[in-house]
Amino acid sequence: MAIKKRTPVDPATAAKIEAFGAAADAPPVSAEAIAASAPATPSEAATAPKKNTRKAPRSEEVAKTFLIRWPDAELPLLLAEVAELDERSQHALALRALRRGLEAIRAESR
Repeated sequence: MAIKKRTPVDPATAAKIEAFGAAADAPPVSAEAIAASAPATPSEAATAPKKNTRKAPRSEEVAKTFLIRWPDAELPLLLAEVAELDERSQHALALRALRRGLEAIRAESR
């Protein structure tokens, strides 16, 4: 069995990956800072009516996505295993587990 040599990573690509990770570790930006940096004239997409399929309206201050950096290989493997047993997608199971865990922690804190 031959060992495949690792292809060299383009320095620009490596810099972009590091910038993405650094931005994920940075504290969230406030809505006021985003509004201050937004252009003065709204685009057509911004003025078009938006469809909201969520049950509750989303606040502008709440992030829509969240990047997770795994502390070790155990958690992603466990997530994949349980998702397969539960016949759910990993995303759906991760959201379900996060909700249950956060509700339990909130109940313990009260």
